Amino acid sequence: MDNVSNEKYFDNITVVVNLNDTDENLKKEHPSPTALYLGSTIMLIALVWGIFGNVLVMIVIMSKRNLTNIIHIFMISLCINDILNLGLNNTLVLTSYMMGKWPTGLLGCELGTHFTVILMGSSLWHTGLIAIHRLIVVVFNNFYKKISKKAYTIFVLVFARVVPLLFLIQPSLGYMAYYEPKLLRCIVKKDYGPFTLLVSIFLMVLPSVILIICYIAIFFKVHNSSQAIRAARQKEWLQREIQITKMFGMVFLLIMIGYIPYGIVRAIDKKLLLNADFYVSITVFFAVANCGNPIVYGVMDRQIRKACFDALHIRRKEESPTFHNKETMTNHTRVSIDIDTAAIPLTLVNDKIDQTSL
Repeated sequence: MDNVSNEKYFDNITVVVNLNDTDENLKKEHPSPTALYLGSTIMLIALVWGIFGNVLVMIVIMSKRNLTNIIHIFMISLCINDILNLGLNNTLVLTSYMMGKWPTGLLGCELGTHFTVILMGSSLWHTGLIAIHRLIVVVFNNFYKKISKKAYTIFVLVFARVVPLLFLIQPSLGYMAYYEPKLLRCIVKKDYGPFTLLVSIFLMVLPSVILIICYIAIFFKVHNSSQAIRAARQKEWLQREIQITKMFGMVFLLIMIGYIPYGIVRAIDKKLLLNADFYVSITVFFAVANCGNPIVYGVMDRQIRKACFDALHIRRKEESPTFHNKETMTNHTRVSIDIDTAAIPLTLVNDKIDQTSL
């Protein structure tokens, strides 16, 4: 009897110890309240700013006729993409940090997982196709004059959205993700590795490679041309085109800077052995990077910056005068600025300079 009692006693102790170990493991697998509080506070500030900034940029572009050109249409499209991303994905992650659990069912969690990748892929395809546009404008300007600007604009707006959405057309939709308490979000199951690889190649790697190749060609052309440029108007045109190119390059870098740390960590830590608070920090970093595009537009586009200040009734130091409307330009100024960014060829500029000097 004594032996039986002792065995039951030790069995009960073992059960209690195992339960305690389980509780401790669960605590370690879940982000700390401090990390969630700080993360949700930073994400909330970034979310409010990101939505406000993107809406403001859209409003000022659409409300001013002199800002309606191809480049700014691309910017509006990117703003729409950012607003969708912030309003859907960032809001869901922010809510999960505030509640300490995922706020929707499994289907909503899976859709959030897919749309995070799809909207980021759409932004990357925007920047990749815009890079092709910049390449044609700066390097192949004679060809640019022959193509339909309207057709290419429509192609960019449609292609950059339709291609990512095609990855939702699959029979496994709704069963591909599972909830991970350590991350407070859903992630794709390991069984769908080939699908993840396909998404990475077509939505991330391919547009990134296109952008890098185009930018290398553009700056190689600029380096060779800058030494031969003598006329002030040629330099002004070239500087304007390069400034536009740099602006969209910064948009691409923001996407990469936000995603790469999280992507690298998830690729290395496939078993999720790292601390949960660390995942909170890189997720917050990603979320903040998603909100930076309006800052890029304001800093690198003088027209957008001026229009935003005017819309907010903010007084600022007077900037050097610029000409934005073709109809109000003189022949002298029309040579150096093209509102549709149709990139005046350098040889044409020389001919125009000779004509205006007579």
